[in-house]
Amino acid sequence: MANDFDFGFTAVDEVPSEAPVQPAAPSIDEDKILDKLAELERKILNADNSGMVNEHRALIETDVSTKLRDVEDLVLPLLYNLQKNPEKEYIHWPNRTAIIDTQIEKIKAVTRYYERI
Repeated sequence: MANDFDFGFTAVDEVPSEAPVQPAAPSIDEDKILDKLAELERKILNADNSGMVNEHRALIETDVSTKLRDVEDLVLPLLYNLQKNPEKEYIHWPNRTAIIDTQIEKIKAVTRYYERI
């Protein structure tokens, strides 16, 4: 039972003569590290990223075009309906607040997509 609580240490009056030797710290060649960093910096600065930039640009243009078409699909029907019957002076539009609010929310869902991310 006494061995159940043996943590491997003992109390002593003085430091044992066989004190553990600390391993030597690895030597760091700062010049080598600086050379490697400079080499990486040159590679990064001289890399040809034009392909990635062009691909990113194409993706953005496609996304913007799609969003603009979506907005057109939401706005143009309203304008076409308002354009009908130009000879009539008045437009009867009951419950327009709810209808307009719904359309506004649809437009915001398209145009403010990135604000939700």
